[in-house]
Amino acid sequence: MDLKICGITSHDELDIVDQEGASYAGLWSGIAGHPRNLSDKSLTELAERCQNVAPVAVCVKRPVAELWNLIRETRVRHVQLHGFNPPRDIAFLKDRGVTLIKTVHVNDDGESPVDRLVDSYRTAGCDIFLIDRFGGRQAIGSSGVCLCSRSVARWLDRLEGARVWLAGGLTPDRICGLPEDRRIEAVDVDSAARMACGAIHRKAARMLVLAARSPNLFEAA
Repeated sequence: MDLKICGITSHDELDIVDQEGASYAGLWSGIAGHPRNLSDKSLTELAERCQNVAPVAVCVKRPVAELWNLIRETRVRHVQLHGFNPPRDIAFLKDRGVTLIKTVHVNDDGESPVDRLVDSYRTAGCDIFLIDRFGGRQAIGSSGVCLCSRSVARWLDRLEGARVWLAGGLTPDRICGLPEDRRIEAVDVDSAARMACGAIHRKAARMLVLAARSPNLFEAA
C-alpha cells in the first residue's frame, strides 16, 4: 500500500516524509483555526520543495475556484476535499486536470452524511474515495481513533470498483492488520507519525512506511 502523511507544516517535516519514502504529503489549506493550517505562502513553498513525495492539498471549506488559483502554478496535482462538498466542486477541479480525492466521513455505526452523494461524486469524476472516521462536524479528521472493521468492510463494498484510501487512527500494527484483498490502495495517517502529538518524527514515519509496504511486518514479532 502507499502511504500519505498529513498535516505537514515545516521544511523539516517534509524532508522526513520525503526521505523516508512516503508517497504523499498532506498540506492543509482552508481549515481555519487549526494549528496545521498553512498560509498560501507556506503551502506553495512546501509544495515546491517536494521531490519524491507528491503534495496533496487538503481542504475543508475553501472555495474550489480560490484553491485552484492557489495551486495552478505549483506542483500540487492532488486535491483532497475533506468537507461536505457538492459534486460540482469535484467536476470543477476535474475539468482542470486535478486528481481528486473525496473524503467519506463514516461514524461508528458505519453511516456517512455523504452516502447519498457518493454516486454523484463518481459521475463528477472523483478519482479516489478516502474513508475516514467521523466524530461530528467539528471533528472531521486527525482524531487518532480508528473505525471498526465492520464499518470499513461495509464501505469497501459500497465503493466497489473505486480507488479507496483509508484513514482514522491508523498505527503500524493496525496497518498490518488490514485486509490484504488490495481494495485499499493507500493509508492516510497524521497522529501516528508524531511523537506525543508534536512534530513528525523520523522513526515514526519510517515504521509507517515499513508497515504499509510490508503488511506482515509485525506478525512474526
